[in-house]
Amino acid sequence: MTETVGLLGYGRFGRALSGLLADAGIPHRVHDPKLDEVPPKLQAGSLADLTSRSTVLVLAMPVTAMHDALTSLRPLLSPTQLVIDVGSVKVSPVQALATVLGRDIPWVGTHPLFGPASLARGDARRTVVCPNSLHPGAAPRARALFERLGCDVTEMTPEAHDALMARTHVLTFFLAHGLVKAGVGKGIPFAPPSFQPVARLEEYARTEVPHLFNVVQSENPYAREARAELLTALTELHQGLEASAKAVRSPTAPPALLDVRQHIDQVDRELVSLLARRARLVQDAARVKSEHGLPFPDAEREASMLDIRREWAEHDGLHTGSIDEVFHAVLRLCRDTVNRPDEEP
Repeated sequence: MTETVGLLGYGRFGRALSGLLADAGIPHRVHDPKLDEVPPKLQAGSLADLTSRSTVLVLAMPVTAMHDALTSLRPLLSPTQLVIDVGSVKVSPVQALATVLGRDIPWVGTHPLFGPASLARGDARRTVVCPNSLHPGAAPRARALFERLGCDVTEMTPEAHDALMARTHVLTFFLAHGLVKAGVGKGIPFAPPSFQPVARLEEYARTEVPHLFNVVQSENPYAREARAELLTALTELHQGLEASAKAVRSPTAPPALLDVRQHIDQVDRELVSLLARRARLVQDAARVKSEHGLPFPDAEREASMLDIRREWAEHDGLHTGSIDEVFHAVLRLCRDTVNRPDEEP
């Protein structure tokens, strides 16, 4: 099938994609509010004009603008056409596609893992495609299109994609902008080779599209947890170094005891980290219960849970009475965290 592509948006990525389409000999047209920035031979003066010329419509725009764009586009579409989004997150765009287009108009979520900078470097081109059960033929059409552009295509669910991006894309942006905010690299007369990766991260944050940072941090449902885990790991590393330095400065205890204390400090740090993770899970449970009118806290669930924890303690040779006190405190800590006024309900 010979596709004709309509691009909605002619920003940095839209221009890059237009260039790839032209190189591959794929006919395409572009519609953008700033029409004067689009080459005349590519211009479609209206959505109706663009839609009438295209078998595939590509939403090359910020994720936050997609729902409104789809709503405007919907009356102009037919079931023979395919709508593709190219956002850097997938859960929320796919929800918008499913809500507005549903079963009537074929659609598929994609994430081209390339942009103007990587294309200029000649990096390998990869694209993620997220198949959906409503339109099983949509993913193969998208795959064929991106393969014509020289892409290696991987299929995964929107949730798996966003979880992977949270551990990579999200944290890269987070670290890069943190380095900029901390003033890393400013005013230094020279730097050792080991600093070069840090310098590249800092440059990446300064030159990347500003809105992309906000999108990957706010629209990815796994971003907050990924950032929290990174911060916890960095805090543990910092505190471990502080404890080691303090032990070196004040070697009043036997070396063997200092070693044991350092391990105890590390275990306690891990305990606090686990408590924080548990409190976040309880917050999620409270939110779900609130949505479904279920009781919080659930006394019956807590009693059953304590019985099981006592069995675990007995199996591991711990005092069961003391374990009751520990988990009563854990339950109280998690409830207090949920009920703090500065936390989300």
